[in-house]
Amino acid sequence: MYTTPQKCHIALVAAQDQARGMARTLAATLADMDPYAAYLVLRRHPFGGIALDSLRTASGAVRHTFEDPDQTLPELTDPELRAAWGPTDPRKPSTLLQLLRDCSALGLSFEPLPESALEKADPYEDTSALRCFTVNAEAPEPEGPQEVTVEVELSVTEEVTYEFTAEVTIPAYLADKPSALHCYLAENEELWLDMLDPAGSCTGVNERSLDEARLVLAA
Repeated sequence: MYTTPQKCHIALVAAQDQARGMARTLAATLADMDPYAAYLVLRRHPFGGIALDSLRTASGAVRHTFEDPDQTLPELTDPELRAAWGPTDPRKPSTLLQLLRDCSALGLSFEPLPESALEKADPYEDTSALRCFTVNAEAPEPEGPQEVTVEVELSVTEEVTYEFTAEVTIPAYLADKPSALHCYLAENEELWLDMLDPAGSCTGVNERSLDEARLVLAA
């Protein structure tokens, strides 16, 4: 049996309407799980496709990240929404991602994050690849302090310049050969290293890198 263009068109229109309805269900579901969630943020891959990134407030503060695919969202409390999902668990990141991909195939589009959602975003984050699904653009901001004080353990590498005077014993022939003197002292650090005062002879830091940072958990 052949399908006519008219029936195909009707089926596509119906499917697109269902996708828009599913998007409304998803937005209501995420808003029920987190009343402060304004955007479900997605990361667009360079070669196509999307991945879940985070749930964020209207100003861009991160409420939940999807770095751990096994970490679920909070419980859905609205009984009508729970009934709409049936046996499907909307708390699972894999469920949300597949649903968004299906809806995208039927015409649902994801827009760049609005400027207002970058206010509290990480200033070092590359937001060019981020897209968002709007949960509730007018969601309230969480009350109370948005910063915490923690103890962290840091590993830092610095490249510094020292200038100091040292009295060393060298072969006599090096006294009038500056380049050879440099090589000799570079190979024989023990002649001058003990005279280097890190605090008093440092003239500047040329380069600094933070190699590692981790929270110090309370005992």
